[in-house]
Amino acid sequence: MNAARAWIQGLLVLTAITSLSRAPADRPAPCSCLIQPDKNAAIVRAPGRAVYCGLDLGSRSAKLSVVSMEKDRMTTIRDERQCKRTLGFGALVFDSRTKTRRALPNESIGDLVDTIREYQRICALDGGTVVAAGATQWSRDATNIADVTARVKSDTGVNVEVLTPAQEAEFAYVAAAAGASGRIVLDPGSNSFELAWQERGSTQIRTVLVEYGYVRGAVNDVEPARDYESGRAAYQSTARTQIDEQLARLTPPASLAALGQLVSAGAIGPDVITLGLDGAVFLYPRGLLRAPGGGWISDGHAYDAVLAGQPRSTDPSYGLMAAAPLSRAELTAYFSSIGSADFKTLASEPVRTLYGQKALVVPALVDLLLRELGARQLVMVPQENASGHMLAKLLR
Repeated sequence: MNAARAWIQGLLVLTAITSLSRAPADRPAPCSCLIQPDKNAAIVRAPGRAVYCGLDLGSRSAKLSVVSMEKDRMTTIRDERQCKRTLGFGALVFDSRTKTRRALPNESIGDLVDTIREYQRICALDGGTVVAAGATQWSRDATNIADVTARVKSDTGVNVEVLTPAQEAEFAYVAAAAGASGRIVLDPGSNSFELAWQERGSTQIRTVLVEYGYVRGAVNDVEPARDYESGRAAYQSTARTQIDEQLARLTPPASLAALGQLVSAGAIGPDVITLGLDGAVFLYPRGLLRAPGGGWISDGHAYDAVLAGQPRSTDPSYGLMAAAPLSRAELTAYFSSIGSADFKTLASEPVRTLYGQKALVVPALVDLLLRELGARQLVMVPQENASGHMLAKLLR
């Protein structure tokens, strides 16, 4: 009953906010926020905590993370507000079928400027300052990225950093592990995903970025398949090969098998950590996006309300968690539950773009990693990549 009540309350709040300002059909919808959903009400922070803001400009969504922490105490970081606006830059600048890179359209640059301006307003309302702004895979694909960053700087004063693959993965580790060693972190994105790990007692964070995120995996492997089982198998085969290719390029070279040995030896803990509330992996296997009657939620406001209504818990090892850890048994049961009608719905609009591609690909990636590494479960924390970027900036 509590979960249902929270879902309904979240839906009412988000519907009330977003109904006041709806975007034209051909423009991105306004941003929505979690934790503190009212964009015109400031967060309430505890005494002695400073507020910082970071922008994670991803291939699918542009996100604002508002965090607070005690001065110079990284382990006290706490998310106060998370906002996102779906801009879909990854699909605009990269054709997943032909692997062709393109320029970001001028009107989309305008959308980015408008989004950053709103995030600056929200950040100021919350008593914070924007300390980091990083762009991910789409910015490395866009053929006019210099023009994009120059216009953003001119119009907003914000310096957008085009993150390198190593930076993107390292920030993900810092955000998810909050300074602890002996962990392995997955940051699943639409155009690419990152793995980052740090052996116990080591000061070195090792990382790889694989340019095969859930959109690319869905388009090339899963959606063309005759059924979900064969599509999932095709994706996992491709992903495994690409992960090992990237690991082999490290100095010294690594492999999934070698990472599994580190887990077995205790040099890396037995859990894979992933970050970010948006698109959280647990929503699909636990049936939280199933609509009454057995279908799937197909409305963006209802999707956001489900996210807003999820209870979070605190764990002594991982801090704040977005949900209880996800096991391989839950993933296996989920895979078995996807029939032909579900597969068709998840691979078709509007569910496909809303979350369907994530629902088809990301659990398959998690399953692959848990199996190959011999890990026991996926731990999900609410921090975003921007939290790691902010911490890296603040600790310099």
